[in-house]
Amino acid sequence: MKASTEKRKGFFYGWWIVAGAFLIMATCYTIFVNCIPLFQKWIVEDLSITMAQFNTGVSLCTVVAIFASLAFGALIDKVSSKLLGSFTVIITAIVLLLFSFTTKLWGFYVLCIVAGMIVVAGTRLLVSVLTTNWFTERRGLAVSIALAGSGFGGVILSPVTTKIIVAYDWRVAFLVLAVIALVASLPIVIFSFRNRPSDKGLLPYGLNPQEQARKLAKAAKPNAKIKKIIDFPVTVSIGLKVLIKNPGFWLLIVGFVAMGIVNGAIITNSITNMTSVVLDDTEIVLGGHSSEWAGNVWAVYLGVVIVAKIFLGFIYDQWGLKVGTIVGTATCIVASIALCFPATFWGPILAAVAFGFGTCMGTVSPPVMVAKEYGKKDLGMVVGIVTAFELFGAAIGAVVSGVLFDNFFSFTPAWIMTFVASIVMGITLMISIPAARKLAQRRREQGAPELDEEGFEIVPAEG
Repeated sequence: MKASTEKRKGFFYGWWIVAGAFLIMATCYTIFVNCIPLFQKWIVEDLSITMAQFNTGVSLCTVVAIFASLAFGALIDKVSSKLLGSFTVIITAIVLLLFSFTTKLWGFYVLCIVAGMIVVAGTRLLVSVLTTNWFTERRGLAVSIALAGSGFGGVILSPVTTKIIVAYDWRVAFLVLAVIALVASLPIVIFSFRNRPSDKGLLPYGLNPQEQARKLAKAAKPNAKIKKIIDFPVTVSIGLKVLIKNPGFWLLIVGFVAMGIVNGAIITNSITNMTSVVLDDTEIVLGGHSSEWAGNVWAVYLGVVIVAKIFLGFIYDQWGLKVGTIVGTATCIVASIALCFPATFWGPILAAVAFGFGTCMGTVSPPVMVAKEYGKKDLGMVVGIVTAFELFGAAIGAVVSGVLFDNFFSFTPAWIMTFVASIVMGITLMISIPAARKLAQRRREQGAPELDEEGFEIVPAEG
């Protein structure tokens, strides 16, 4: 059914999409990404495994998510998002339930693989593409609000999980998280998720790309009173087949691989970096802080994530991709330096605040940068590929940081790695922005088709 073009008053349905996405990120995603570090110390000791073995499980989750992201990217464009979302939530609850009964390393690995295949890949990619489909104006804000659910959920679940682990057991904590994920997410996903605005007889929120382009042209004229649009909206068809042959796109990929390395190393090891760990019956004191103190600092980090994701979306909408990239890069660099001082009071807290901003480059930036640089053509597949490569970087970061720790009994070498990766990320992402603009201009000069509001090619009328 053709979407209605009349201006609708009142509440826009797309905000229900944002609400559902927010909750699925606050539970399913945050449990497997932001809460798993809380279990590192306890699982390592209980299963008598090494730090590298635990981090290998986390990286297995990430590696599987790489390939699953490619599959989900294709499915999102073809399969009901309500079905995909419901399936993801149910599998999340089942995997968490089974984690509570794990007694062997191989069982831990199997569940990590399933989690990566369905949960990590399914939640973030589905949320990113779905929200992007529903918004043209305020896209950065909508995507960032949806993804900020991971921070919101973490602020609540991090201290709760820590208290349950300390008071009862890490297995009990997994059981509680399974119930929370199922009850909090499944109802609104079933109620609200729709793939595109046309499924509800609507258009994406705000002006269509062609109207934005006309506004930008007027804004470029002298004495123009209309507000300038920082990032020129891409209304010409580019698509995956063109992008895989474009060097600028691969620079974008390199940038997100580097971002993945930063996220994989810092998220996986931050809690242990603040406390201590027992290896071969020997306690290795790192930061020397208590688990409760570390959990509270982690809650501070997750609280910052809520504000930072929304702020980063606002930056993208108001000041463009370059400013957002500079902010994300700078905060990752600061976090890497502060993490080298875990025994101090200020080091972990400064790292938590800085990384709360920096980590958002790994979630908010992929869908926003892809849409702003290359338009909505093949959006699900392109975001899926970018996400897959970022997850590949996260797997590298998790594994290498664990190996470095087992060799040096310190995370400082890992933080040097994230420092370098942050710089690589900033440089490559900055270069990709003008490269994308040149590609769009070249495609227009080659006579490529224009796109409609939802990213489909406009077929010229005959005659």
